[in-house]
Amino acid sequence: MKTKNPHSNYDLQIDIGKKLFMEYDQEMLIRRFHLISDETWIYLDYFHTPYRISRKTGQIQEKLAENRWSECRCYDTVMTIYDLLCYPKTETAPGLSGSWCPVSKFAVMGGPDALGFSKKYAALFQDHLPELSKACAALGGILQKKLAGADITFLIPVTPYFPVLLQFWEGDEEFPPKLMLLWDENSMSFLHFETTYYLQGDLLERLIRQL
Repeated sequence: MKTKNPHSNYDLQIDIGKKLFMEYDQEMLIRRFHLISDETWIYLDYFHTPYRISRKTGQIQEKLAENRWSECRCYDTVMTIYDLLCYPKTETAPGLSGSWCPVSKFAVMGGPDALGFSKKYAALFQDHLPELSKACAALGGILQKKLAGADITFLIPVTPYFPVLLQFWEGDEEFPPKLMLLWDENSMSFLHFETTYYLQGDLLERLIRQL
């Protein structure tokens, strides 16, 4: 997950993102996702954490405590929030299919290797199954029935209207640990393909911090 650096390309892209957000019809975005708003801010939950967006500048802030907010400069977080709000092509929210698939179903030529990306996190979660379950729950995750032999399966709301499905298999003498994120088959109506990697990185880093 990319962090604040006032001279980085990531930081410059965040500032560009703010300007692009200001080009959108904010009232339409609010209606589309039934968001709470006032004259100054648009509010939303992201991974079970309150965020707000300035209606005058596009700046995204994270709630740290009661009446305490701070600007969010995490590239993965900011770009995912902007994309989930602005990418859909219709005035009403896209619908979820209820069917899950790996991100490779949406892959374009030369896309990143999602399995390779998750291997290092799978190794970190090994032997920490109770802690991983608690971390998923802390992000608003809902424990699901075990699927495909996974040791745990959690439905994790990225926002109240867009979830992902996380599965984890602990390793043994024969097989290494395995981590998989599954996506609703209509995910590409909600965000760009590239944003799935920002979102995935943001989610996994948040889980690591909860362990």
